[in-house]
Amino acid sequence: MTSFVKSPINYTGNKYRIFPQLMPYFPKNAGVLVDLFCGGATVGANANCRKVVFVDNNRLVIGLLDYLARCKDIDKFIQTLFKLTDKFGLSCSAVNGYAVYKEKLQDKGTNNGLKEFNSKGFYELRNAYNAMPDKFTADAFNLLYLLIMYGFNNDIRFSQDGRYNLPIGKTDLNKTNINKVRAFNEKMSATEFEFVCTDFDSDLAKNYIEQSNFVYADPPYLITKATYNENGKWDNFAEYRLLGLLDDFLRSGKKFMLSNVLEKKGERNEPLSYWIHKRERKIQIIDIDFHYRSSSYNKKQRDGNEREIIIIPR
Repeated sequence: MTSFVKSPINYTGNKYRIFPQLMPYFPKNAGVLVDLFCGGATVGANANCRKVVFVDNNRLVIGLLDYLARCKDIDKFIQTLFKLTDKFGLSCSAVNGYAVYKEKLQDKGTNNGLKEFNSKGFYELRNAYNAMPDKFTADAFNLLYLLIMYGFNNDIRFSQDGRYNLPIGKTDLNKTNINKVRAFNEKMSATEFEFVCTDFDSDLAKNYIEQSNFVYADPPYLITKATYNENGKWDNFAEYRLLGLLDDFLRSGKKFMLSNVLEKKGERNEPLSYWIHKRERKIQIIDIDFHYRSSSYNKKQRDGNEREIIIIPR
């Protein structure tokens, strides 16, 4: 059975669990692949291609992933993380196990994990990161990665001025996290890649797309709620811009795959639905088993009526 690499960060909507459903529709060797809206970089990291270009407009996410991918001494990076947990008084179950910290909790029956133990250190860590004038240094990325490991749902959210603003979560730096970041670094060390921070339809993105053999697009989903779209940053206008780009692909013969949610809890992505209707002779729709989902934003409605699809040209 093929083993796939997980993203080193817990990015909402990542495609690790459904990648086996996507893989049959990728080229056997994509040459140069553009992972548009790359998020946690799961698809590009696992695609069979000569080179992958990761594109996203979140500077801090792109910067962190590039930092983790290019790390020349991953063991040194991990040791740095261990030292930082000591500095901020945080638990580190990757080294000491979980039980030793659980025993130190006043409420040992809590379902809040290690939140009680880590609360003081986490907010000191968050303040230290947010006080950094330059968020694109190695020291800043080390703190940001650690914040994500201890933050709420291991998620990523920033204020408009670049401050990490999620509260503390239940987990810590554990062996699973260490294994993920190590595997990601090893995979990327054997891969030709670029991380590019830009909008999906910028001139820069289009230049990379023009030079590519295949484009995978996984935009924010118009009818779902997640951290990346909680302020309505992805709207009908953005959806139409993306559909216009896909029309360009159909006209030029560019090979592509689009992931999206067409229906959810009685709502329908109307722009995408209309676009599909008008181009049904040019495209193929494949339904995805959406029950892979475990993202916190979707837990309460996971069993609702949802149609997740991928679209490829015929």
